[in-house]
Amino acid sequence: MWGSTGGLTALLTAAGHPEVCRALVLIEAGPAGPSPELPDRIGRWLDSWPVPFPAVEAAEAFFGGGPAGRAWAAGLAPGPGGLHPRVDRDVMVATVQENAHRDYWDAWDRVRCPVLVVRGERGAMKPDEADRMRARHHATRIVVIPGAGHDAHLDNTAAVYGEMARYLHDLQQ
Repeated sequence: MWGSTGGLTALLTAAGHPEVCRALVLIEAGPAGPSPELPDRIGRWLDSWPVPFPAVEAAEAFFGGGPAGRAWAAGLAPGPGGLHPRVDRDVMVATVQENAHRDYWDAWDRVRCPVLVVRGERGAMKPDEADRMRARHHATRIVVIPGAGHDAHLDNTAAVYGEMARYLHDLQQ
């Protein structure tokens, strides 16, 4: 979820400061919205965490195992009784409040640099959002990472890296 928040931050930076952005890569992130259910959904997910986690292995399993599970578990910190989140639940929910009430198509229309949009095949980003992004900004390339979810960069790191390397190479031509 927070990877997409970072992508939205990058999109807003490219829109607000086009002079500092020569290219943009968005992984499972775009301007669609609003998403009124997002704060409650994230709050419920955070509330479901069995904190404290007794061990790293338990946290990795809770987060689904594999690279994504390891990455989420790595974000925990030792504390009383086990491992605890490094983030405050209420701050994380507040972070997505604006996303719940608006979209960012106005910002997308101000992006001037070429953009690579990376979607996970099973991710949260809908194909029609990516297609609409390309229709409004023709210097947009869309790729879909097979078998990947919202954490596409963790689910299939090699494929995401390959697509990014190809994209940046093509920009140099």
